[in-house]
Amino acid sequence: MGRSVSASEVERTLSAVAEQALHHGARAGLDALVEAAVRLTETHGAALYAGGRRVALAGLAPPAPARAHPLQLLKEGRTALVLDAPCVDATDRQHLTRLAVLGGALLACLEREDAARTERKRLRQERLRLMELLAHRERAWSRAAHDLRTPLLVLQGYIDMMAKGMAGVLTPSMQRYLERMGRAAGELNVRLQQRPTGEDAPAEDLRPLLSATFGPGRPGSARLELPAGPVCIRAPRTGLALLVRTLERLLSGAGASEVVLRVDAPDGVDAWRLLIQARAERPLPERALESLERLARRWEARFSVRDSPEVELTVLLPRLPG
Repeated sequence: MGRSVSASEVERTLSAVAEQALHHGARAGLDALVEAAVRLTETHGAALYAGGRRVALAGLAPPAPARAHPLQLLKEGRTALVLDAPCVDATDRQHLTRLAVLGGALLACLEREDAARTERKRLRQERLRLMELLAHRERAWSRAAHDLRTPLLVLQGYIDMMAKGMAGVLTPSMQRYLERMGRAAGELNVRLQQRPTGEDAPAEDLRPLLSATFGPGRPGSARLELPAGPVCIRAPRTGLALLVRTLERLLSGAGASEVVLRVDAPDGVDAWRLLIQARAERPLPERALESLERLARRWEARFSVRDSPEVELTVLLPRLPG
């Protein structure tokens, strides 16, 4: 190796690489890491491997971990930093191993970023699909309403004429029949003027979304207390995902810790109760609270917030049988 490295140099390098990853993403942090390894050691190249797969390279490509000299390898779990030249000094190896440790953390961040991009892409595609479905339903409703409105108006016109005696004297039985026909035609006309609702939307289970967002290993992890059976809510998956993201924004914006998230069905209430309790460093963000209020109005849900001294957020969602 070209020269020895000091602990202070490695510390400054780790801070610089972490800042690069924070501002530009884990991929930029990995590239900065191997470039820093080349600069610190004054070798011709360095590469970072994860499980035998090269994920970052700077300078000349060193040998793969399986063919490299043991003194060229700096390993931490499944992550290996391979240098172009052997590092003999034990102290230098100890310092440089911290780069491999950071590399493993950045690789975990990269996997989460890739998963988040995949989820965003899936949500965009789902949103487009739902928009196309909604547009198709609107067109079908408009055609059906147009096809029915004209004969319905003709029918109501004849009923009015007969009720006024223009077709002759009506017997009591005929009068009753006409009144029933008029009421039925009026109800049908009102229904044609109403847009179709989402009451026939499929029920979605809220548990997988909560586990994916607040489960172990996630940045906003919480202690989850979920029912054994499905938490069925009549809402599109995209809407439930938006609700969960809004809750995540609330907690992260308040710097919440010791989060407990519980879902249950209280006695005497025909709703699922989603209860969040946490310690907060800051007040809950106003914009996230406004978003939650809009979502609650859309689904006829109710929510309440208590943020002193601890955060306690309750959301009541319409309950459906599992």
